[in-house]
Amino acid sequence: MTTDTLPAHAIDAATANLRDVLAIPFEHGPGRQALVIHDRRTPLACALAEAYRRNLPDARFVDFDAVTPDQVLATFKDLAPGDLVVLVQSTNFRLDGFRLRVELFKLGLKVIEHVHLSRMPGAQGEHYIEALAYDPVYFRGVGHALKARIDRAQRGAVHGGDDVLTFASPFESAKLNVGDYRAMLNAGGQFPIGEVFTEARDLEAVNGRAQVHVFGDTSYLVNHPAAGLPGSTRHHPPRRG
Repeated sequence: MTTDTLPAHAIDAATANLRDVLAIPFEHGPGRQALVIHDRRTPLACALAEAYRRNLPDARFVDFDAVTPDQVLATFKDLAPGDLVVLVQSTNFRLDGFRLRVELFKLGLKVIEHVHLSRMPGAQGEHYIEALAYDPVYFRGVGHALKARIDRAQRGAVHGGDDVLTFASPFESAKLNVGDYRAMLNAGGQFPIGEVFTEARDLEAVNGRAQVHVFGDTSYLVNHPAAGLPGSTRHHPPRRG
């Protein structure tokens, strides 16, 4: 359990950003219950839990580390379809035989999931909070426009420096993760959001080279390849907030 905290301005920013997330993508309002299950292991988890407290004063808050798995499962029985569950996790909550988000969707519940927050120490936590800002005009407008272009494209290419990765194939119908759940069976997922993703229909038609700017290593830390040194990387250790 951490005693560290993020700066007050970061918690204020989280409060403002999550207010929009609750109101716009999830349309959460009076008459609906909310349950927030969280831990206090990292500064980012504490900041997000506090932001939700400010936005959801009538919600029930449960510290995952202060109760048993059976007690966590029992809290879901008091909710009705259309109610909201928020999961604020420094790692990933484990309940034997219970896949949290999938099972909550089966109950008709809306789900906001913040997962693996321990991988974003220090200033990275503030970047995570900034990424929670939700602009519906941008997310939905650009998201659907990108999907339309991808779905009608017959080929594509990724250019980076002198390297080109060519997709000599149409693409699978693009998937959207832009906070627009109006035509979807389930409302929710992992945050931050903003993805439009697809793949080539014919994977054997993909050929060439692509440059990788950064990548996550097996310790879930950010690595930035050193310029001009193929195969080597610069290692970024976690920073304390």
